[in-house]
Amino acid sequence: MARHPAKRAHMLALLGAALLIVTFGTLAMQLGNEMARHGQLDSQSAGSDQYLRNLNRQVSDARICHFAWLAEHSPTDAACFADAVGKLLAARVDFPDFAATQRRLDPEHDRSVEQLRQALGRVAAWKPDAAHALGAPDADATLVSLDGALSQLSHADTMERAGRLADMLRNTSWQKRLDALGIVIGVLIMITAGWILDRTSLAAARAEASSRNLAAQMRAVLDSLTIGVAVFGTDGQLRHWNDRLGAILGLEEGVLRPGLRYDDLSSALIVGGAPLLEPFAHVERALRRGELAPPVMVECKGVNGADLELCRTVFFAPDGALGSEDRRGFVLTANDITLRLRSERALGEAQKLRAVGQLTAGIAHDFKNLLTVILGNLELAGEAGEVGDGERGRRCLDSAVHAARRSEALTGQLLSFMRRDKPASDMVALADIFLHVSGLLARVIGPRIIVDCGEATTVWPVHVNAAQLESALLNLAINARDAMPKGGTLAIRAANVTFPAGVDLLSLPVEEERGLRVSSEKTPLPAGSWIRIDVADSGCGMGPEILHQLFEPFFTTKEDGAGTGLGMAMVVSFAHQSGGRVVVSSAPQRGAQVTVWLPRAKAEFISAPVLATPSSEPKSRRALVVEDDPAIRDIVATILGLAGYRVREAADGESAFDALADAGDGIDLLVTDVQLPGPLDGFSLARVLKERYPELGVVCMSGDFTADAPRPAAAPPDARLLPKPFRRDGFLKVVASAMGDAIPV
Repeated sequence: MARHPAKRAHMLALLGAALLIVTFGTLAMQLGNEMARHGQLDSQSAGSDQYLRNLNRQVSDARICHFAWLAEHSPTDAACFADAVGKLLAARVDFPDFAATQRRLDPEHDRSVEQLRQALGRVAAWKPDAAHALGAPDADATLVSLDGALSQLSHADTMERAGRLADMLRNTSWQKRLDALGIVIGVLIMITAGWILDRTSLAAARAEASSRNLAAQMRAVLDSLTIGVAVFGTDGQLRHWNDRLGAILGLEEGVLRPGLRYDDLSSALIVGGAPLLEPFAHVERALRRGELAPPVMVECKGVNGADLELCRTVFFAPDGALGSEDRRGFVLTANDITLRLRSERALGEAQKLRAVGQLTAGIAHDFKNLLTVILGNLELAGEAGEVGDGERGRRCLDSAVHAARRSEALTGQLLSFMRRDKPASDMVALADIFLHVSGLLARVIGPRIIVDCGEATTVWPVHVNAAQLESALLNLAINARDAMPKGGTLAIRAANVTFPAGVDLLSLPVEEERGLRVSSEKTPLPAGSWIRIDVADSGCGMGPEILHQLFEPFFTTKEDGAGTGLGMAMVVSFAHQSGGRVVVSSAPQRGAQVTVWLPRAKAEFISAPVLATPSSEPKSRRALVVEDDPAIRDIVATILGLAGYRVREAADGESAFDALADAGDGIDLLVTDVQLPGPLDGFSLARVLKERYPELGVVCMSGDFTADAPRPAAAPPDARLLPKPFRRDGFLKVVASAMGDAIPV
């Protein structure tokens, strides 16, 4: 991290102050040491100088008395000389200390000191009386030698004292210069530090002004956003927010304030007894994880009923200063997505309408084929009846019934595809499906293609819608037929497969060099027991450009009007609704193989049939059938009549009341269509008659019903809902349920 200029200035100021302190301290210490050293030398020199002056005075007295005695031979002068010699001999006792001091002061004085010692030794050799001392032949020479040595030592001592004074003055001068230089440098450093501090203060003031300007701009930007924004610190307290936040969250004015705790905001945002915001403990864990913590986003209903999108994102200082609590935190954003969801729903409805328009030509083509099969077989059955060929007539009727069931399955698939409803499922044995489909495929595929339907008696049962499974196999067979215009082979196989662990279906071994593969689900297939249904052809195969669009609704390689483009999409939809998936493998000129993976039926779906119990007095039961379509009304009345009911018919709600008034007696069962002409629909009619006849059984029919669709809110609570089209056995089961009878087997 770069060092701030203010910190540099502080360091320079400390450095300058330290330099000044060291400079003045060194100056004081050196001056003190120098003065102490010179004081000690001066003290020693003063004692030596006093000793020299005493000797010099005594030598001078001795020479004067000696010269006076030589001139007059006066006893007084002799006594004076003897006294001076005695003092010299007394001073000789302190000579060793003097000599040691002279050697410490200057070793070069040893010669003069030695001369002085020898002269004092000769004086000590004189006899103590004055006559012998005055008569000594070397008296005058000895005194001259003493005087010369003393003069040399005195001169040398004076010169040394002057030299020491000069040295002290010279050393003090250089020290003053160095100290002055240190003072100047220290002052310059202090001035530089002050200049840096001044510039830093100016830069800080400018930065503060820029920060205030930036904060004002950011506040304007936040207030202009259409989403609500709140910034929290690591302590969970609110720092900043914009005006849209309170409006989007539906908070009262004054709730948002600086320092508002996150937990307090969470307690104010509770819908259905549950808080909208995540616990603060989760946020703290995200802050501890650092920048690796991903944002958390959720869609929910707000306290004001609006659809909200809440997002929480942690942030940190750009220099990574994680320890600074005021440089990290988290941001909470709230977006009102009510209009967006409404637009998405409107767009979905528009896309459905567009899809219906695209389906028109293809659906008409498919239904024309089915109607052709139905009408043709009915005509052939009629002709067979005329000539008495009952076997051929039954085969033709079976084919017509099967084509009608295929049309029912097609409408059910289209309704499920558009509504995303799950069709009714039942236990299905693939052996029965293969046996039923194999004969049909021979007529649908044509003689140029060999159909090979494998053995499936040992294959586990599946819990699916049988009609949709047949339709899926037929769609795959028709696609295979179109891929083999010159003929070929179509193979349909089924096998049991168990995976102990999840497996990626695209990683399974490639079969017959079909290396291009695509799956309807990217996630691995869960572990468990599965049934694998393979539909393989020897056609032209597919390239990657077709495989990548294969599962898209309305994608087709056929010409306009030749098909719906929903064949593969319906197969995928059927597989997903059944809990499975689809894998397609192919390659150019290698044919194609479509594998449908379906889960094995669970034991809970295998249930024993409920035996029928004979109804009590079937001839005494009365039924009212209300249906505006005469053909359907006639079929329903016929089935009920064959079941032992006395049936009355009506085309709408008003005629239903007229029929009841003409009969004069009540009814036990009401079978009505939901969409009836006139003011009363089927649900309203059922509610009115239920109030009049509390024990009335009610069955409501409609083509809008599907097996697993939500129950309409207007339907009476006890009414049984019957989707159209229906078959006789299914209709009678619903009637028995409405009447409280055991369901017939």
